[in-house]
Amino acid sequence: MIAIVSPAAPERAALAALCASRGWVTTECDSLRALKQLLGRIRPRIVLTRRRLGDGFSDDVLAALAAAGHLTTVKVIILVSASTPPAVEARQVALGADCVQRDPVRTDVLAEYLAKYQRQLPRLRREATPAVVPKPFQFAGARVDPVARQIQRGPKAVHLTPHEVALAELLAESRGGLVAYETLYSEILGRRFRGDTSSMRVLLGKLGVSARGVGVALREWVEVIPKLGYRYRPTRAARS
Repeated sequence: MIAIVSPAAPERAALAALCASRGWVTTECDSLRALKQLLGRIRPRIVLTRRRLGDGFSDDVLAALAAAGHLTTVKVIILVSASTPPAVEARQVALGADCVQRDPVRTDVLAEYLAKYQRQLPRLRREATPAVVPKPFQFAGARVDPVARQIQRGPKAVHLTPHEVALAELLAESRGGLVAYETLYSEILGRRFRGDTSSMRVLLGKLGVSARGVGVALREWVEVIPKLGYRYRPTRAARS
């Protein structure tokens, strides 16, 4: 997901349209405060931010990413005015920015930087993972095999769809943290979350039916946080 941070609504809309034309999922933040709230829920893959924000600067964006532990794993592109002194531009790179673009922004060049980072990030993720083949993992007291696409508990096993496997994996990796709808829709369905949770509700229900086939009551493990997302509890909790 690409987080677009700009106080100007027309600029956010234009950048979002550019990303949409390439099939990239985006989310928009109109302020530093909005970005900080976003970072509390999800980790974007790329942050595309304007240098001057209504309540801060790109320096603060980089500091917020560092405080969240994301600066080394998120690519940052900063847009600056044409009159920005070279020393300020150099400071952005020194603080952790990957790219600085001056006004007027050339959208064709910007798009290629975004495409480059989109290609690089999956490769970096694979290099950080020792095994090439996804390993089975524990989920809700059962075992999920992402290669065989099945959930198993004892002698019982049920086949899962790729989307069910992806949902189970995201929840298991969250280690009790909130998995926001923005992340769920981006990572599983490959599209932007626009407020309608019905698709994810159906998917959670489908995974619940599959889990029930091996004797797992999924909703004792997964909590739905209204308007925000899902929280997986590694230790089962009784439903209220």
